[in-house]
Amino acid sequence: MTTATIELTASQAEAGQKIQDWYTDPDSQVFRLFGYAGTGKSTTANILISQLGVRLPVYAAYTGKAAYVLRSKGAEGASTIHSLIYLPAMKARAKLDQLVKQLDTLLVDPLADPRDIQVLQRKIEIEKRKLESPDWHLKEQEESDLYGSDLLIIDEVSMVGERTALDLLSWGVKTLVLGDPAQLPPVDGAGYFIDAQPNHLLTEVLRSALDSPVTRIATTIRAATIRDHDYGVTGLDGDSGRIDRLTVADLLSVDQVLVGTNNTRWQTIHLLRALKGLHHPMPIAGDRIMVLANSGSAEVFNGQQFSVINAHDVPDHDNRICLDVLDDDGAPRQLTCWRSGFAGLKGEQAAKRDGRGNVVAATYGQAVTVHKAQGSQWDSVLVVDESSVFASIEGKEASRRGDPGAREAGHRAGQRWLYTAATRAAKQIRIIDRLRVQP
Repeated sequence: MTTATIELTASQAEAGQKIQDWYTDPDSQVFRLFGYAGTGKSTTANILISQLGVRLPVYAAYTGKAAYVLRSKGAEGASTIHSLIYLPAMKARAKLDQLVKQLDTLLVDPLADPRDIQVLQRKIEIEKRKLESPDWHLKEQEESDLYGSDLLIIDEVSMVGERTALDLLSWGVKTLVLGDPAQLPPVDGAGYFIDAQPNHLLTEVLRSALDSPVTRIATTIRAATIRDHDYGVTGLDGDSGRIDRLTVADLLSVDQVLVGTNNTRWQTIHLLRALKGLHHPMPIAGDRIMVLANSGSAEVFNGQQFSVINAHDVPDHDNRICLDVLDDDGAPRQLTCWRSGFAGLKGEQAAKRDGRGNVVAATYGQAVTVHKAQGSQWDSVLVVDESSVFASIEGKEASRRGDPGAREAGHRAGQRWLYTAATRAAKQIRIIDRLRVQP
């Protein structure tokens, strides 16, 4: 990625000086560079990394989609955090088996060095302890690309929880994290990095970024006052903006539908599958699925999406289905999933309860909630605007607490929800109050 001709703003240059000071400070491992949509966080980071003369930068993000976006911006080799530092249980067991075979060979070798035997025995005990957990297992230092690296850059950090953050930092590598504090607060214990004060906050939206309707819309939403019931988005801006209705062709052309509630999500899933001719109650070729819970054994993580290319029954297992899928990079996989996850909200809950081991808890991914979409991005996004739901919930909670600013608190909650939804789009964002489709 060519960045040498880009001139930094005053705030970006100030961030650069802070990062240079931090990079040479042996007592500080993490630098939080936060900024709103269009302020140039990623561009600034790339320029500054070049100026620092970093030899081996490593890029990572929580989701496969976010890692793909990083690579498209020139972050060579960007990967998911999980693949960077964790070894799935299946591979950990294979490693243990290999160590046991090496030990067996040494034990029958009369010339074997007893110290080598002791080293192997210690390694085997370590691997056995790792396998006591059904989750992902931390790689050995030399097994990760972080080994010997000068700098780790993590984008979209809102979804990174405490355990994963501490595991990342255990390599001792300088870590630059990028995030947007105006988005929804993270859920399910995430937010280790984003829930702290930034070392530098970029607030100036760049003119070049404002050439994009998506950035203009996101900025308008973020700046909306309490009097703006539509958060400033009342109509179209180019091919993006608020719409009253859309055609079937319009609906089928979007990359992702985002909603607020699970009831709306399932209604949208049923509609989209019907329009695509996917009438089977279980996933078939042409479906999109989403993982509901981490599984180290199956090598999947919460929120990961796949495209289904084939489906098979699993003999002697009525509640399992085997799916041939493609991941976001187009790589083929085979997943065994709980059937219950595709049978509605209660089924999803049952699948998550059963989702340990190598059977995946998953559901349909044609529509996802904005909370679940955090950390991902698609070229074209349709948002079913349920910001009023979150505004009402927060407003009532604030009123119950006796907060005199309850109305404003509700407004801000809806605003953050819609802003987060808008920032999930790369090229086109359309917002509709209800999913009304015309022929």
